[in-house]
Formats: sequence, C-alpha cells, structure tokens
Amino acid sequence: MNAIVKTFRGRDPKSALEAVRASMGDEAIILNTREVGGILGRREVEITAVRSGNDGPDKKGRPADIESEVASLRRAVEDLRAELHGGKAEPKSMRPRNENPSSDAAGRLQQRLIERGVEPSLAGDLAREALRGAGGPGDKELTLALAQAVRSRLVTARPPWEGEERRIVALVGPTGVGKTTTIAKIAAHALLDSRLKVSLVTVDTYRIGASEHIQRYGEIMNVPTHVARDEASLREAIFRSGDAHLVLVDTAGRSDPAALTAQAQLLHKVEGLECHLVLCAASGGREMRAAAKRFHAYKAGRMIFSKLDESDGPGSLLSAAVEAKLPIACITDGQRVPEDIHPATGQGLVERILGG
Repeated sequence: MNAIVKTFRGRDPKSALEAVRASMGDEAIILNTREVGGILGRREVEITAVRSGNDGPDKKGRPADIESEVASLRRAVEDLRAELHGGKAEPKSMRPRNENPSSDAAGRLQQRLIERGVEPSLAGDLAREALRGAGGPGDKELTLALAQAVRSRLVTARPPWEGEERRIVALVGPTGVGKTTTIAKIAAHALLDSRLKVSLVTVDTYRIGASEHIQRYGEIMNVPTHVARDEASLREAIFRSGDAHLVLVDTAGRSDPAALTAQAQLLHKVEGLECHLVLCAASGGREMRAAAKRFHAYKAGRMIFSKLDESDGPGSLLSAAVEAKLPIACITDGQRVPEDIHPATGQGLVERILGG
C-alpha cells in the first residue's frame, strides 16, 4: 500500500479538519494533532493525516498491531467528525494542553512586570526567580515570591536630610529631571523635620534663570544661597557655608560629554562632596539606564528617582537601579514642597513597582 502523509493547519479543529477532508477525502486517517504557534503569535491547530494510495486497500493479512493502530486512528477521525457536527465534546487530542504549567506561570509573572514598566529581559529573570522561590503554586505564593525577587534587586539608603554629621550633597542628572525642586524639598525637610542648618549652592550658570530659581527657594526658606561659576567661587561658597549641617549643590543638566566631564571634575575638587544621581521615572527604563551610564563619571553614591507621579510604568526604575548598582535615597512624586518627597524603603519601592 502506498501511503500519502500530509500536514494541515487551521485556526481551530474544524478548519484544520476541513483542510484535511478537502485534500485527502473522508478516508484520511489522523496520525497526530497538536497546537502550534502561528502568525503574529496566534495559536493554530496542526493535523498530520495519512491516506492510502490504493482505491481499495486489502486488509487481509495485516499484522494485528497494524490493524489495532488503524482502528484507533479511525476512532480519532470519528471523534473529530462528531465535534464538527456538535454531537460530542471537544476531543482530548484537540484540547489546549498545559504541558508545562510552570512556564505558563512564569509568563504571567513576566507579563505583569512588563505592564508595570519593567524591561522584558529583567522581567523574565525576576519571573523565573519568583517561580523557583515560591512556596506553592497559588497566586499568593507566587506574588510573595515575586515581591521578594524584586526586593532583592533594590538597595536603599537614608535620605539626605537625616543625620547630624555635616554633609555636602550635589544633585546631578539630566536636564528636566527636577534637580532644583528636589533640592528645595530636601532643604525644607532638613529645616523642618531634622532642624538642621542648610546652605544652598548652584553651579548651574548655563541655563537661563537657573540661579534665580534656587535663590528664590533660598529666600522663601530663609537660607543662604551662593552662585559658583568656577572652582575658586565654588570653594568660596563652601567655605561661607561652614556653619551649615547640610550644603546642597545644584548642577547643570548638560548632555555633551565634554561638559559633563568638566562639571564632574569641578565637583570632585570639593573634599567630602557626595553626588546623588537624580533620574526621572517618567522617562522609562531605557532612558534611565542610558542616563546612568552617561553620568558614571560623577561616581555617584546614591540615587533619587523623581516624578513617579508622571510615570505610566514605575517599574522602569528597577532597570536603572540594577544598571547603576546604587542605593536609593528617596523618591519624589509631585511638585509640592516639601510634601512630595519620601525616604526610600524596600517595601515602599516594591509596592510602587508591582502596584500594591
């Protein structure tokens, strides 16, 4: 007997079987059915069928095992025919099979993270880690394990306004991330909550009106404000801020490498100065990772994430934190001074990233 074997695909069992019948007739025998990936990620049904090349195959003399297999395959065909006519429930061979439940669970966790703004590759790593660490297959166990996986990627530090030792803190970062407003919020908390003496310094003489902006904050809070245009005037400003517990330095958000390097070198000439890298959560994970690389020359010791209230995917801050490998000191989520700035805590950040 000459056998003809072909494979057919359809969007569902009915359309796949109709393709088989159109090509091979009602005498075709189904060898295998399975779900496969189709165009644009859609699932399809694939049927492999066989038909004899002879018009009247002679069953006489067939081995018993062949006869049994043929009978079994013919029953599969009858099941499919019954399914097409609505006379029987969907045959088991055609039902979607969950051959790897853990893979489905990991996919759900990864998709949840992606929807929260986490980049796909990092989301996949976290989902697999959560799956390995889950105490059980339930949603609660998976959620707890996912929160723990996210928490393990986050390091936090105290905010600049806490502590009694003298500190000189410069906020650095791209243009438009809110460095000047963040400085005002930090200064207000230092004055009101920690009862510290504060001094403000700006080296941002590049942007029009930048120095006037921070001077206005200084006037409102009744703290001294200094403008430094070069190394000598910066040293003078720091010297004149000698009685302050906290000296906050505002910087220009330059983008060209030469200007970034020059400003970094200027700041590093001040002994004991700390750089805090400010990144805008609303800019997305890719841009924040790129910014963290651009500002690597500043050798920042802390991170601040701003504008979480404007971010559609707050999980993007996780990508920046992993890239920069820096502890997070605080976050901001609005324009109000000083209300919209908060110390960074592990639990708080996890809730922001995962959505509660």
